[in-house]
Formats: sequence, structure tokens, C-alpha cells
Amino acid sequence: MQLDSFITFLKTLEKDNDLFRVKTVEMDLKGMLNPTNVLDDLFFKQQKWLGFDEFYLYYVQKFSEQLIRKFNPTNIENFRLGLKARLYRTQFGFLTEYQAFLLAKEIFGDVVRDIALDKRGVDFQITYNGKKYNIHIFVDTSRSWFYRNFKSQHKHVESVEGIHVNLPYALETNKFNSLMYLPNGFGIYTKEYFEHFKKEIDSGNLKKIIGTKDDGFIYEESLALTSHTLYSTQTR
Repeated sequence: MQLDSFITFLKTLEKDNDLFRVKTVEMDLKGMLNPTNVLDDLFFKQQKWLGFDEFYLYYVQKFSEQLIRKFNPTNIENFRLGLKARLYRTQFGFLTEYQAFLLAKEIFGDVVRDIALDKRGVDFQITYNGKKYNIHIFVDTSRSWFYRNFKSQHKHVESVEGIHVNLPYALETNKFNSLMYLPNGFGIYTKEYFEHFKKEIDSGNLKKIIGTKDDGFIYEESLALTSHTLYSTQTR
């Protein structure tokens, strides 16, 4: 299956934690330079899975002239390192989203992702039992929640039709939404997490999520009945 093949691919990757600390190229990469759009084309349209170094070389070869015109770097080696780190961090998060997408597709069946949804803040959309669930993937930290809530309030993310569901992942172990770590240290979503989410939908128990516990979600007592309701999981 595609999910199993992708996990096998993930196991071949080598993490470079030093690149998380290099932040010298932080300007917006918009339009054709947007690395998420490039990754989307490679992974979703071409089904071409590139490792970190492969993607960096692909990106630089494809956009070398545009990058030089945009940034006009005075120290080309420092610029290359900063760009490599920027692309690494973007791809790292993208790979987690892509694995979650494949896992959701295996469990729910009808799952779509496209650039239009991504631009409106939705990582992918599940259609199940006649309802659309707009999934938001991010790490379960206070900083990520602040940014997610800011987008919700100021960037009209919830304007996309359907029920908006935040499914954050915990980097710590022994939590309900913890990632499962592969031998190389890359974390992936677990089937148990998505299967529990599906079970809550099937049973009619799903309400507004305000946190997680060892055996599942923590809900608010009531849920406003609206097609644009935001389901949110907050850190404890």
C-alpha cells in the first residue's frame, strides 16, 4: 500500500537537527519560489518522493536564476546554507502532513489535498458520511496553538465549507496524540489516533475538542451547531 511504501521511504531519510537552528534565509518565498507548492507538485501530482538533499538540489537547479535576482546574496555559501535549512524545515513539516494524509486516506477513503485548500489553511479534507472535515496538522505546542488561533481569527481559515478539525501531534511520548518514532527518529501519526477520531464520529460523540488525555479527547460540554465549527485541541 502507498502508506507502507511512504513509511519505508521515511526510514531512509537522515535527520539533521543542526539545520533547525540555521535561520538566515527567512524572507517569504512566494509564487513560483514557494517550496510547499513545489513539494505538492512532486509528492501529490508526480508521486516523486525526494529526500532532503535531493529536494534541495532539485529546488536550486530549478530556481537558481530567480533566487539570485531576488536575494542578490553577498556571501553565496552562507546563503546556500540558509536556503538549505529553510527548505529542510519546510519539507520536514510537509512530510508529516503527507503521512497523515495517506493515513487518513487509508482509514476514511475519500480524502483530498490541493494548493487551493492549502492556501486557505486546510492541510487536507476528509469527506465521510456526507460531511466534510477540514483537517489542520501542526505540532501540539503553545506557540503553534497561538499561530493557529491567530489564523483562525484573522485570516478567515474557517471560511472553507465543512467542519474544521485540529489534529495536532505531540512530540513527547506516552500521550494520546504522540507521534510514533521510526528508527531514524522521524515521527509519524499513529493509526490509533485516526481510528479513535473516526470512532468518535461514528458514535456521534465528537464535540468541540479542548484537549487530550491518555485514552482520547477532552471535550467541551456543548458544541455550537454550525457548518463552520472549529474543533480544537489545546495543550494541557
